[in-house]
Amino acid sequence: MSFLYQKVFRPLLFKMEPETAHEFGVRALELVAQSRLLRNIVGTLSRKKSKEGSIEAFGLDFPNRVGQAAGLDKDGRFPAASSAIGFGHIEVGTVTPKAQPGNPKPRLFRFAKEEALVNRMGFNNQGASELTKRISSTFPKGLRSVPLGINIGKGKATPVEDAFEDYAACFRTVMKQADYITVNISSPNTPDLRKLHQTNYLEPLLKSLRDLRRSLSQERKSPPCLLKISPDETFSQIEELVGRAMDYEFDGIIACNTSVNPPLSMQRQCLPEGGISGKPIDFKSTEVIRFINQITQGRISIIGSGGVYDAESAQRKLDAGACLLQLYTSFIFRGPFWPSKLARALPLAKGW
Repeated sequence: MSFLYQKVFRPLLFKMEPETAHEFGVRALELVAQSRLLRNIVGTLSRKKSKEGSIEAFGLDFPNRVGQAAGLDKDGRFPAASSAIGFGHIEVGTVTPKAQPGNPKPRLFRFAKEEALVNRMGFNNQGASELTKRISSTFPKGLRSVPLGINIGKGKATPVEDAFEDYAACFRTVMKQADYITVNISSPNTPDLRKLHQTNYLEPLLKSLRDLRRSLSQERKSPPCLLKISPDETFSQIEELVGRAMDYEFDGIIACNTSVNPPLSMQRQCLPEGGISGKPIDFKSTEVIRFINQITQGRISIIGSGGVYDAESAQRKLDAGACLLQLYTSFIFRGPFWPSKLARALPLAKGW
């Protein structure tokens, strides 16, 4: 099936404008999600469990280490299909309190030779309430075979000083259907969002989110909360950021989001504005994972995201300290059976 994707379907998709191809793929996965027969057929072809059995992280059980990164399914349109094709966890979003169209098109760019994408999508989504309603109907909590994370962000028009209100509104809306929640402060495509990495914005945000979780836990248990960070910060900034996240009871770090600093392999090209994902950021994201693991001595769970393009790059991130992985760009380049193939290829990582 991978051969068929590489030789037939990918060439057809790659003749399309990237966002058009993405929407075509989303609709195909929606069809799989809506059909039990198709899910069973796909599930038979994609074995979900890895050689090592289930993995535990931040209080949840995962059938394998390979997850779906946020951005692939912004509105929760096909998580049942993602589960069937072998993802060991699924992260949907990024979602904002209200629907917003995102940035003007074109806003997604493909670099086939480098196995990379550049995007400036800008959190285009249908809003937190719509996503939660859809998930509760099509992939409800308690009836899943894999954990579902929901990635939340601030609206484009919201001043960075008021970011907590957006995160709080999203958190309250999605928490009943989320197995975990990711707080995204690292997209380069929403104005001023990355300012939230700065201590004067970061500390009040994380403290307020901790207080919110504590207050909500009086009514029902709050899901685990993760922080998704930028790969473009200095190590001293990352140390400060991770330390604050641990102080304020975050359960994990996703390292990393897309990068706005092109690697040497892409610096000679005239790149569009946006965040780079895929193979070119493998080294950078792995080094961030390694640094976080060293400074925390393994006391916080790390999900490795950014540049997982084959079994070797995946293993490097696990050896650096990640306990789970997430895919986006390599899924586009390698096709729907890539998650299960990668999960089966990974031996037990060092230290786990």
